[in-house]
Amino acid sequence: ADAKTIRFREKVTKKGGIWKDIYGIDEKKVADMVREDQVDILVELTGHTANNKLGMMACRPAPVQVTWIGYPNTTGLPTIDYRITDSLADPPETKQKHVEELVRLPECFLCYTPSPEAGPVSSTPALSNGFITFGSFNNLAKITPKVLQVWARILCAIPNSRLVVKCKPFCCDSVRQRFLSTLEQLGLEPLRVDLLPLILLNHDHMHAYSLMDISLDTFPYAGTTTTCESLYMGVPCVTMAGSAHAHNVGVSLLSKVGMEHLIAKNEDEYVELAQKLASDISALHNLRMSLRDLMSKSPVCDGAKFILGLESTYRNMWHRYCRGDVPSLKRLELLEEVAMGDLLNKNSEPERIANSREDSPGSVKANGFDTMPVSKLNMDSCEENGGPSNRSSKQVAVGRS
Repeated sequence: ADAKTIRFREKVTKKGGIWKDIYGIDEKKVADMVREDQVDILVELTGHTANNKLGMMACRPAPVQVTWIGYPNTTGLPTIDYRITDSLADPPETKQKHVEELVRLPECFLCYTPSPEAGPVSSTPALSNGFITFGSFNNLAKITPKVLQVWARILCAIPNSRLVVKCKPFCCDSVRQRFLSTLEQLGLEPLRVDLLPLILLNHDHMHAYSLMDISLDTFPYAGTTTTCESLYMGVPCVTMAGSAHAHNVGVSLLSKVGMEHLIAKNEDEYVELAQKLASDISALHNLRMSLRDLMSKSPVCDGAKFILGLESTYRNMWHRYCRGDVPSLKRLELLEEVAMGDLLNKNSEPERIANSREDSPGSVKANGFDTMPVSKLNMDSCEENGGPSNRSSKQVAVGRS
């Protein structure tokens, strides 16, 4: 385990929580562990990223199952009831498809705890450099050709401006050369670009924000942690609104910090906002000196208020379950009805339909996963009157493998 995991584990155990390391354990065994621990609300934080335990979630070992924060999209898994978000990252009118029911927190969908190694906010470097430096510390995979085109437009329009980009792959010379070559083809001279590889120490990583005057967000996959870090270090970030959660993370963060004026609706407006910020170095410095205080006092950093909203959300999920309102079970029943209808339309015999439902090679059960019976889900955890069970306390398991 890394240092961050060790610190978190110590916090959990000191507060009386139970910590179980499930890395490398078979998913069916993990599902059994969840059942044995009588977890009421199971929250997964990984989605379709490395070392996920979605196979365990497919077993439906807990009455209420939730996905949150680690993956900016639907899991596509019908056994998961809810996906936690907010009204800016996923507006009520969103057209993005989700199998989960979206549950929106009252403020931002995340809460940021600043690094104790962040250090003080530095003066905007343009005051001493005499030129504007734009920057991004986002994952290289988020920096698409379209992003580079827009960034090149900004820098080409502002004489002597520079770009600093930091990400792990820049330790490879061929990656650096390809990146610089792409920008050169877009009209930006390589000498105006600084590429930094991974910085190991967190203190040094945070200090690297002192190199830039303005942070440029990526799209359609926006930054998350990097945007929070940038704002906390006093570096304003220009972002763009979009039609999906991954695109709107910056919209949510900037809105809650009071920086709505840095949210663009399209590429042209994105370029204009960056140019406007760069046009007044004195105003840029004043903003930099006030941004940490704005960030610290915003809902994004208000852990106590965030937890109250999250606890209320969990409580509502549990009350809905106790009333028999379980989104995933409704969804699975609907899928069964559709499957039955398809089979009947193909003039299948009744015996074949029954066998298909129980032993189909494509079913969860046939692939080694055993979901908890619906009758058990509806009876084990709630009293007959629809209230909470007589367990000593409800348990919420939050896990990232």
